Order: sequence, then structure tokens, then C-alpha cells
Amino acid sequence: MSATTRRRGRFAAWTGDLALGIRLAVGGGRTSGTAIARLVLGTIGVGVAVTVLLFAASANHAIAQRDSRQLANVASGAPVAGVTPLSLRDDQTYFRGQYISVRYVHANGPTSPLPPGLARVPAPGETILSPALAELLQSDAGTLLRPRFPGPVTGTLGRPGLANPDDLRAYVGTDASLLGKQVYSFGAPSGSDGLDPGLLALLIIGIVSLLAPVFVFVATSARIAGAERDRRLAALRLVGSDLPQVRRIAAAESLVTAAAGLLLGAGAFLALRQLAPSVQVRQGGLFVEDVAPPWPLVVLILLAVPALSVLSTLAALRGTAIEPLGVVRRTKPIKRRLWWRLIPILAGVAVLCTLTVRDSSRLTTIAVVGGVACLLVGVPALLPWLLERAVARLSGGRPPFQLAVRRLQLDSGTPARVVAGLAVVLAGAIALQSLLAGQAHAFDPGPLPQRDDTQMSVDTDPSTSAAVTAALAKLPGVSPLNLAQSVELQGPDPTKSYGVQVADCATWRELAALQDCRDGAVYQDRQATDSVHSGQSYAVSYYEQSRRPLGTWTVPELIPVTVPDNARHAGASEVMVTPGAVAGLDLSQVWATGNVKADSSDPDYAEAARNALAPFAWHASLYVPDPVELSSSQRAYLAIRAGLLAASVFTLLLAGVSLLVLGLEQLRERRRTIAMLAATGVPVRVLARSVVWQNAIPLLLGIVTAVVAGIGVGALGARLTRATVTVDWLAVGVLSAAAAVLVLLVTMVTLPSLRGAARLASMRTE
Repeated sequence: MSATTRRRGRFAAWTGDLALGIRLAVGGGRTSGTAIARLVLGTIGVGVAVTVLLFAASANHAIAQRDSRQLANVASGAPVAGVTPLSLRDDQTYFRGQYISVRYVHANGPTSPLPPGLARVPAPGETILSPALAELLQSDAGTLLRPRFPGPVTGTLGRPGLANPDDLRAYVGTDASLLGKQVYSFGAPSGSDGLDPGLLALLIIGIVSLLAPVFVFVATSARIAGAERDRRLAALRLVGSDLPQVRRIAAAESLVTAAAGLLLGAGAFLALRQLAPSVQVRQGGLFVEDVAPPWPLVVLILLAVPALSVLSTLAALRGTAIEPLGVVRRTKPIKRRLWWRLIPILAGVAVLCTLTVRDSSRLTTIAVVGGVACLLVGVPALLPWLLERAVARLSGGRPPFQLAVRRLQLDSGTPARVVAGLAVVLAGAIALQSLLAGQAHAFDPGPLPQRDDTQMSVDTDPSTSAAVTAALAKLPGVSPLNLAQSVELQGPDPTKSYGVQVADCATWRELAALQDCRDGAVYQDRQATDSVHSGQSYAVSYYEQSRRPLGTWTVPELIPVTVPDNARHAGASEVMVTPGAVAGLDLSQVWATGNVKADSSDPDYAEAARNALAPFAWHASLYVPDPVELSSSQRAYLAIRAGLLAASVFTLLLAGVSLLVLGLEQLRERRRTIAMLAATGVPVRVLARSVVWQNAIPLLLGIVTAVVAGIGVGALGARLTRATVTVDWLAVGVLSAAAAVLVLLVTMVTLPSLRGAARLASMRTE
């Protein structure tokens, strides 16, 4: 026989084995119902895991798409040859706590750049709205908002101009009098600052902690109905199949379940991603089209899930001697070995102990992922050994306890696998809580105070300041508006600049209680620590969409005054200048700012005040100051914390689904044994209590193992992030209790199936 003929024969044999495995997977029993039930349970387990993996793979792409659109909307003032600049003024308004971006634009020529999402620049008086803002204005809730957009709506802002579907954004056309930034192009490169190293490590460890259980679920789902499979394979050995053939047939069976799970997971992903616009991620929803995993990750999932299923199935066969006369596993099991179960744990500890937070290379990131994954994978690897040792010496007790212990002594692997995924989820959640608690002292701002809508700030163009003041004065219960112009002084030291305010004496009498104020004088707070000096010349500038110079000013004699604390908190600066002291500077373009307070309990009072300024368009704006100004790292910490905690809840639900599937599979697989016990007189309530004990004992060991592993990962992560090791014992207790309640609930849900399995008809066998 030639080599070619042998290869063809080997290929035909392999193809036949795989085809037989596929037929057994979909109809491998005397009745097809058994095979279908087995296939459905396995498909659900794999499908749920695949859905989670696809969403996890899509997360970075979705956020990156939104960030790229935000960067594409950044206006650039760098001159471009042959381009007539676009006059643009960024403004904003709020409506019942919702931020609304308003851009006033004027095209200075046919070559003026076009903002993203616009088909054309709106003509003076025209308005173009985002879909969300247009919907809000047309609704009954938007009645109070309509006066701020009186012009005709001539278009809808396209998706390139929107960060997310909820974006409230408007472009308003104005005439050539617009004072704004001269824009030559739109778009900005990605920022290079990146996350704080500690937050980056926290994010990486959190993601790994949440995804590791998913792979455990895939591996566990591949071993559903293992005893039935082994008996079928033993029958195949009886008719002449050798061991390699048996393994190929078993691999084909697991491939069918994996393929069906992939299809189910992909379908669930496509259906659930339609909800993306309603899911709030960093203060906004997501476009459905953005929730799409990159193709390399899709291919990786398509390859990894079947490979993991096959490897898990083959690993299960290594511990079982399948012979023509039966399955040797029915005898007393061989004691499990400990040494190889410690390898992933020791490897994870070794990897994480050699890394430092200062390392920021891709190799270091991969090492962190691998180290944390090894530690978490060590939990399900170690749990069967611990359970075997724990139940080996248990004896006595009431009948339900004895039945449960005997069952665990005969087969501790299956019950351990049932709670293994939940134990990994619990370990990851505890590690996550520990890491968040360790970073909280540096980045957690604590409870954020509510904004006081009665405290309002007003910005106005000097040419309309009198009209703005008069418009606000017509509102009932509003305090007088005292306006001051802010400029910046730059001295010989380029690293130091000083902010001063210019206002008339009437304003300073109100703001700083300067009763003896006279025009032409400059006053300095006695508590000023680092301020300007008399006789020193300073370069004066102001910020109006961009920094603009005003000239040079020599500081006259500074008159020291005592400013009351309440005036200082109200916004009075350390240096208070009267208009006569800066008569040589042209302040006609410097905007004025002031604060007003409303004496009203009406929650929409701020909306009425904004509407009072609506006729002034870009010449005036009103906003309610935030009580706390968060740094970028604090905002990143809050976003990471919210995202990881939301994902951990989702992963916990995944654990519940996996527990339910595995619990139902156990009852279905053992229905003949349960029916025989019921037929011999064992009450169903005793069997039910034994099922509770069979889950409770592995659960207790799983919780203990998860707590130790979670605290260990948290401690190593704290070293990596240079944070203190903080164990939130209350959170540990709550998470452990939640895991216990979840197992008990799933057990209770499976009890109706137990009663069905206890019927005499379940004693039938093939």
C-alpha cells in the first residue's frame, strides 16, 4: 500500500469518526430527546459565555469610536493655506441637569472648513440640532427649552458630529459680528498622557478578573453529561473502536456543542447590542454600530471556544478508563494529585512579584494578564482536591447529609465544577473590591455634593452687560448682578501669572465691602500671599476662546484692605482694580463675569433665568457652577469603578445561569439513581435536602478558597499599583453571602426537576 493510499485511508477514518461524533451529539440515544436535552444544556452554557466574550471584545472598540468622534470635533486654529477660517464660538447651556453644547458659527468664505456632521454651515439665524436635542425640543418636557433655540431648524446633525446617541448638540448660524475662534480645520490627535499607571493596572486586573470565569464556564459546559458520554464510548469500544477513535468521536461531540454555542452566543450578541443606546457608559449611550468586536478578536473567539471545549473533553477522558466492558470510573476514584494544581498559582505569584507599576510596555501588560489569570485559574484547579480531602473523613449525620457526603466521596469533581465558576467570580470580585479600596484614598472624591441651582454665574459681552443686568433684574427673587472683568498678568518670571479683576466701585462695595472705594485705585487683600507688586510692569492678556494680549500695565500703589471671608468666598480676587487704574488698556473685548443668587424654591428657576438671557444668544450665558472640580484621574477612577462593578454584576448573573444549567444537567444525568432511591422508599424531601447539602459543602469550600485567592490577588495588585493593601471585610461578607444565596436559589429552582426525576419512569435505561 502506497503512502498516498494510507493517508487517504487515515483521512477517511478520521472523517468517519468525526461524523459519528456529530450524529451522537444530536441523536445519540435510544430516543433523540436525551441527546437534544444534552445538546441544549451545553449550548446554553457555551452560548452565554460567548455572548459575554463578544461584548467584552467590543467594549474597547465602542469607546474608541466615540473618543475618535470627540477628537474629530476639536477645532484647530492653526492656519492652513488656501482656507478661509470659520468663526466659531463654543458655548453651552443646561436643561434640568443635562449638558447641551451650542456652537455659534459663521462661514467667512466658500473655503471655510465644515464641522463634522454638517452638510453645510447654517446661515445666520438657522439652527441645526442633534437627533436627541430635536426630540427633546419636540416633546412636552422641552417646553422650557424652546425659547433658547428660536431660529428655524434646517437640518439634523449627522453621526460624525455626535459622541453618542444621547448627545445634545446644536449649531447656530450667526453674522460676521461673531467674536469667536478662527478655525481652519477640525480634528485633534489622541492624547498621549494616558491613564495613571495605578489606574491602568487596576483596569487590567479588573478585566482579567471578570473574564477568567467566562473561560471556566466554557470548559465546564463542555463536560456536561460526561457520564452518559463515557457509557456511549464504552459501547463503541465494544464494537471495535480503539482509544484514538474514541477520543476523536468525543472531540467531535464537543465541537457540535461549541459550534451551537457560538451560533447562540452570536445571535444573542446581535440581539442584545440593540440596547446599546440605552446603556450609559461614561455619561452617554453607544451607537449600535460601534458595539462591534474587531475581526482579529472574533477569529480568536471562534477558535478559542471550540479548542477549549475539545481540550476540556479530552482532559476529562484522561481520568477515565473507557473499556469495552464499561467505565472503570465507577470504582473508587484514584486520589487527586496536588502538585500540578499549585503550578498556575505559583506561576501567577512569581510573575506578579517580579513586575512594577513603572513598567508600561505591552509585554508587561501581557505579563499582568497572564499572572492574574493563572492565580484565578488556580481556584477551579485546586477546588476538587480540597473537596476530596474535606469529604474523605466525613461520616455520620442525618440521612440527607449521609447521602450527600457519599455522593461527594464517589465523585467530587462534578460538584466542584458546579461551584468552580462562581468561586472564580467571587475571587475576582473580592480582588476588585480590595484594589478599588486601595486606590480610593488617592482618587475617590467621596460623596459629591448636589449642585445648588440657586447659585448661578453669568458671563456677558461688555456691550450687552447693562441689558443682561436689566433682564435678570426683572426675575422675581434674584439678587443684583455685579460684574467684573478678569485679566491675567505675566511678570518677568514666565512660570508665574496672576489673575486680577476689574470692576467699578459699586461692584467692589457689594463684593468686597470696600466702602471707601474710589475710581483709579488698586486694592489688595491683606491675606494675599503671593501677588503683584507696586511699580512692577506686567504683560496683560485675557482669554476669549483663545489667549489674547492687551498690552503692558505698571501696577500703581496697592492699597491694603481687609476683605470679609464671605466676600472672599463669593469670588473677590486678591487684587481688586478699578477702571480708572487701567484706563490705558482696551477692555472692550474682555468678557465680564458675575454671580447671582435666586431666592426661590422653584426647581426650574435656573431654566427661567437662562431663558431670560436667550435673546442675547452668544453675547451672554448662564451656568450653575459645579460644587467640586474633579481631576482627570478622579473622573477616570469613577468611570473604571462604575464599569467594573457593573460588569461584575453581569458576570455574577452569568455564574447563576451556569449554575442552573449544570444543576439541571446533574439531576438529568442522575435521574435513574434518584428514581431507584425513591423506589426503595427514600422520601423526596430527603433527596431534596441531600441535593442542598451536595451544593452547600462545595460552596463553603469554594467561598473559603475564593476569599483567600481574592485577597491574594488584591495584595499583589496593591503592590503593583503602589497602593496600601486594603481588605473591605464588609464587602467580602456581602459578596460571599450573595454567592451563597445564589447557589441556594439555583438549588431551589432545580427541585421541581428533582421531583420529576424521582418518578418510576426515570428508572428506564438504554
